[in-house]
Amino acid sequence: MASIERIVEEGLLIALSAVRMAVKNHIIVGALREHRDFASADYAAAARTELNRLVSQNEEDAERAGRQRRDLARQWSAFEATDDRKLDVRQLGLRRRVHLELAAALSAVADDDEQVAGLLEHARQDASEEIGSALAARLADQTVDRREPDYAQRRAERIRTLVSTDLAALRSNRRAGSGSGR
Repeated sequence: MASIERIVEEGLLIALSAVRMAVKNHIIVGALREHRDFASADYAAAARTELNRLVSQNEEDAERAGRQRRDLARQWSAFEATDDRKLDVRQLGLRRRVHLELAAALSAVADDDEQVAGLLEHARQDASEEIGSALAARLADQTVDRREPDYAQRRAERIRTLVSTDLAALRSNRRAGSGSGR
């Protein structure tokens, strides 16, 4: 059986991966839908919110395991104490301890500016790679071959799309960033 420390370490790695993915998704939505630049402070708050949510979940799970353990222990007398029941009570105690230690580890990460910054950097890199891949795919889809029979006919349509979509979004984003309103 794995040690409690190892279980907590693995749980922490899984939880941090989930937080990094959630923050990555916030970054992608902010960049693509809301046309926002990356701001560490905004995403540090999002990371801490996710971490604290996981802390609360683990504390609740620890409390539930403790209640279940107490209820199970009260249900039988010393004469009814089978090996299976003793094992169940022991497992619930271990589960409670793991959840409490994982909650403490997650809380420590949330309180550590360096660890949050590292988590943000990994999330930003993941988001950049995903956005870059999406943009490359979009550009590949827009590739036009001059040898196509309807190239000249569809040129006006492609220019209208460029002006109305891409340049309009760029102009809008530039106004929002400068605050000039022009």
